[in-house]
Amino acid sequence: MNLYDQFLKYDEKLTSSHYEKYNDTDKLFYILFGLSHKSFWFQEKYRMLRMNARFYELLCEIPKRNTAVTQFYRHIEEKYGIDFPTYNMSSLALLSISTNNVYYLFPYNIDSKLKKRNIDNNLLSTMLQDYIEDYDSIRRSSLESKQLYLTPIVRTNQNQLLATSAFLIAKKAATNLYWETRNLYRDNEGKELNQMLGNSFEIYVDELLAHYLPKHKYERLPERRKQKRADIVITTNSYKIITEQKFAMLNISLQDTIFDLEKIDRWLESYVQAVKQLGETEKQIDLENKIVIKLILFFDDLFIADGLVRERILKLYKQKTRETIDLNNVFMIDIGDYEMLIHLIAYSDDLFNKVMRTKIEREDNKDYSKGVEFRQIFQEYGAVENDYINTKRLFGLDQNR
Repeated sequence: MNLYDQFLKYDEKLTSSHYEKYNDTDKLFYILFGLSHKSFWFQEKYRMLRMNARFYELLCEIPKRNTAVTQFYRHIEEKYGIDFPTYNMSSLALLSISTNNVYYLFPYNIDSKLKKRNIDNNLLSTMLQDYIEDYDSIRRSSLESKQLYLTPIVRTNQNQLLATSAFLIAKKAATNLYWETRNLYRDNEGKELNQMLGNSFEIYVDELLAHYLPKHKYERLPERRKQKRADIVITTNSYKIITEQKFAMLNISLQDTIFDLEKIDRWLESYVQAVKQLGETEKQIDLENKIVIKLILFFDDLFIADGLVRERILKLYKQKTRETIDLNNVFMIDIGDYEMLIHLIAYSDDLFNKVMRTKIEREDNKDYSKGVEFRQIFQEYGAVENDYINTKRLFGLDQNR
């Protein structure tokens, strides 16, 4: 116990030494941003499964439906000699093993349904190699403990495969279709996957809008060479909703309580640019005397998005420019909440209006007592089921197979 107490004191001293140099505002952001990204996802594991379904759409289904989109999934299929859905389901099998075992000891009894998809011990053992790192290599890694996000299984000095945490393996298994595709794409194509996935993300949102709304209610704005504009304008009875979507995955090295604040600010630059695009678009379109809502739509999990990250973005925007644009009603929304919002617009105008009135009122009054995130307000009004993501094939598999 004495050794553990000393460790806690050292950990607290080490962490505080990284943020004590900042002013109070930056210090608060540093602490909450790091804490949320290191620990909040443990409490909302369902979000990982939904993220998996969306990654599957962006990496596999959308490229199959749109010949102009790069077929990202082929890099995985060529590496393992299996189709992309089987690869994704195999990741889930590795996750299942980790919840019941401290060590990976092949062979395992494979479920008959998995065998029908050609998932066997050889495939799982091969895929597991992407999860493994030697103990000594982890100790020397520049990522320090964050290396376990990438390789949560440790090969010990006795050559045993130790599952360090079922939670870390769950995160790896649910999102590895993105991370491994990203690495293979970079190695084979010499390009960054994030830049290419932005196009897939646009198509994903277009399909969402077309699924719920008649064409006269929304418009994807055409790009202009000399003027950067937002992406989408949605019209309801009372609101004009301008949306700028961004695809920017947070680097593993920044998902911890200790990180480089300047690197976070550089990562947020695309969101700072989004603020400008939203403001410029507001000036250019016919508002029809409606209330204007400006949304920064993001794909990655940004915890405390409006309660914390948005304020950082607006601060950075004001530091970088003297341009005068209206910063009222600029909100952040993740793709899951955006799916819910579009559903409300389509099927419950009254509930949508209640949500927006509550959102605006709490943001204007800085009333965080009940929560200002869209997800929190949805839950407050009983809107908890995401019908759109439920239409997607979880892990890329038909549910009846």
